[in-house]
Amino acid sequence: FTFMTFPEEQRRFITVAVGTVYPLAASTVAITTKSDGTDDTYWLTYWCSFSLLFLAMDYLENFVGHIKGFYSLCLVATVYLFLPMFEGANVVFRRVLVPLSGQYENMLLHDAFLVRRGMEASIAPEYHDDVFHKAAKVFTSTATNKKKE
Repeated sequence: FTFMTFPEEQRRFITVAVGTVYPLAASTVAITTKSDGTDDTYWLTYWCSFSLLFLAMDYLENFVGHIKGFYSLCLVATVYLFLPMFEGANVVFRRVLVPLSGQYENMLLHDAFLVRRGMEASIAPEYHDDVFHKAAKVFTSTATNKKKE
């Protein structure tokens, strides 16, 4: 409620600061720590989604920026993007940015790669070849059956 009492310039500054300060620190930590790269991908996805939100906010504030709830809505959208419990950046990335950029097929290939990597991690190394040959057989037989129909 206190946020609404601030002047328009302060509300804009707070919204942009919330969208950059914590994510900047978290991105720096993600990049500098050794991991499998999922946190790097998470924050890269956030920055792509936040840039889209920022561009929309920058454009729309000329028309509706004077309305008291505008920056509150932008602040809520910003928090939605970076909180892991909502995965908002991933939703915006997949439903808006990927279709806009025409990268849907590449996104599916990336998802298939992640599924394979997850499968490889959960299967004992001595069974990898056997399991993957059986999986390949299932996929090829399914594709062959669909062609016949």
